[in-house]
This record gives sequence, C-alpha cells and structure tokens, in this order.
Amino acid sequence: MIVLIISDGMRVPVAGDIDVASVPALRRHIARLMDGGCERIILDLANVEFVDSSGVAFILTLGRNLRRAGGLLTLINVPEKVARTFTILQLTSFIPMKPRPGIQPSLVPLARGAVPRWSLSLRISADSLQAARHRLEEMLVTLPLSEDEIFDVTLAAGEAMGNAVLHTPSGTGSMIVTAYEDRVVIETVDDGEGFEIAPTEEPVTTYEHGRGIKMMRLLVDAVDISKKRTGHGTIARLTKVFTPQGATAQPALAKA
Repeated sequence: MIVLIISDGMRVPVAGDIDVASVPALRRHIARLMDGGCERIILDLANVEFVDSSGVAFILTLGRNLRRAGGLLTLINVPEKVARTFTILQLTSFIPMKPRPGIQPSLVPLARGAVPRWSLSLRISADSLQAARHRLEEMLVTLPLSEDEIFDVTLAAGEAMGNAVLHTPSGTGSMIVTAYEDRVVIETVDDGEGFEIAPTEEPVTTYEHGRGIKMMRLLVDAVDISKKRTGHGTIARLTKVFTPQGATAQPALAKA
C-alpha cells in the first residue's frame, strides 16, 4: 500500500479567480492537505486576478480552522488589486499576507564583533526532532517575534533539521541557534556528501524533493546552503530579522 506523506507546511499555488465557481475545488484540495497532517498552508496568489465574497469567506474560514488546529495560513505574492480588496474587507487583520515582491531586500551583514544575546546547541536525530523543535520554540519566545513568526521560524528550522538527519550517514546532525540584537541565526550541520545552492538559484523540484528549500525561503529572511569548508557535509544557515525592543525599524534589511 502506498501512503501519501504530506509535509507539515505546504505552498499551494492558485491560478485564476477565487470565486463561487472555484472555491469548492480549492476547499477540497486544502481539506486533503489538512487531513494528511499539514498545519502550515501558504497560498501563493501570484496568478490570481479576482477574489469575490465567497473567496474571502473561504480564506477567513480556512485561517480560523488552521489556527484552531494549532496551524497558520499565510497569503503570499498578493497582487495589488487583490490586496486592495482584502484591505477594504479588513482581511489583513486576521490573515498574514505578503504582497507581490518588487525589489527584494538584502540582508545587512552582521556587525563585526556583535555579541550574541544567547546561543543554543543541540545534537539532532530522527528520534529527537520533535524535542528539538520544542526547545527552539522555548528560546524564540524570548525574542521580539510574534506567534506567527515563531511558528514560521520553527517550521523552517524543522525543514533544515530534517534535511540534516536525512542526508548524513549516521542519521544525526547538529543545530546551533544564536540570537543577536536584531536577528536570530539557525545553523544545521550534517556529515553527508555535501550540497550547496546559490541564494538566487531555484532548487530542482520533484515529487519527493526540492520543496523544503522553497519553504524555508518563504518563512525566513535569508537561507544560505553550502558545503562545509573542511570535511564532508552541508551547513544550512537560516536568518530571521526582527525589530529590536524599543526600536522602530528593521536595520537588518536593506534594499538590494
């Protein structure tokens, strides 16, 4: 028997209008994902031109149901006209959304000599992934991050940890989490053959592989995956920036 395994987080591209005619099929597709254990759904609206009241009701209901299940819905690549509809209907107060990107922000390098607020180091294996995610959440709560941001960072780190365990012969890897004044940096390390991909390079996606990198890029501000400089293995570095407590802007992001 073939068992369909659905990731904890899924990006769902939507094409065409989200209206009374298309909502039933979209609802059935999302229901299958949730029944399969998916808790984090990212609706990609890059190719959506119109959303009617049925579509808005569907999105609101989906967001509410996911939160009740301990999950989260986010809308990404929202076109300007669709975003205006959501703003008028006050959908933005309930559902996180990101507009269609224009100029991509780049990450300002960490200041030389920056002193960490705290650091966490863990050995990870298939048996300890859940405990590692919970420990990470406990530490992220100490930073000025929203519940949604903590959810996203934990999910992205979970993808990186899973890759580290999967691609190392011993089945174990390590995770180092370092919090600074304006960002948190998560590094996972394995001892596999080694893999790297440029930040602007699209991963090759198959039915079983490639989606994790795309997911991580959607959830945090920077993802750097490279081979270890010595020995075998891969280092995946995830960075999430935040506004320092008492500040009014995010200095860690700048226009490219």
